[in-house]
Amino acid sequence: MATPSRAQAAQYSVNRAGWEAVRQSLYDFQQYPAAGVTQLSFFNLPVGQGTSWAGGGTKNLSDTNLSVSGMLPANQEYLIQSIELVFLPGTPTVAAVMPSAFGAQAVAAQVNDTYIFRRAGNLTLVIGSKPYLQEAPLARFPSKTHFEVNAALADVTTAGASLQSRIAAAHMAGRPYLLSPVEILLPQNQNFNITLNWPEGVQAISNPARVGVILDGILYRKSQ
Repeated sequence: MATPSRAQAAQYSVNRAGWEAVRQSLYDFQQYPAAGVTQLSFFNLPVGQGTSWAGGGTKNLSDTNLSVSGMLPANQEYLIQSIELVFLPGTPTVAAVMPSAFGAQAVAAQVNDTYIFRRAGNLTLVIGSKPYLQEAPLARFPSKTHFEVNAALADVTTAGASLQSRIAAAHMAGRPYLLSPVEILLPQNQNFNITLNWPEGVQAISNPARVGVILDGILYRKSQ
């Protein structure tokens, strides 16, 4: 790849008139209770409000990068190119749901909880008062990244029931949910939100989990 000239590089300067475009996702995470819910709503509360997915404080940058409730602030616009769901079972840490276990601990919940969450439900994106996307089931929105395990185990023991080792992890695979070729531009000061809905009934899992919605695309903002 050829090195851009100084004149060509100037178009990427952080100090220039007008707008700049950067690759940046919009994300929002919260806790999914073990008992399940009929609806979760995202992108309503910014950093400093609400409750962190880990509990014990307000939302921080590990929870969301939204800076204004339910919308983008002035001088920012966002081009949504894809949507993904992140589901992390056993979060905050639940020992029995960790990907690997030793002895009497079980890891089946790691796989089962992931399947239960993804098998049903629907996602709705509303901008203003209009739905721009309604899709089901939640399995249609795989995460672009996932936790992957490749392992080989060998146990030599006479008390196999108490000394066995187990490893299990699961994720939903498939094509990312792309909005292309009809991408969606969120203008500044325009209200929007995403809801996950389970009209078929709550989907209970073994332990609480962390769930998040990620909008991947291009952030447009005024330059410095």
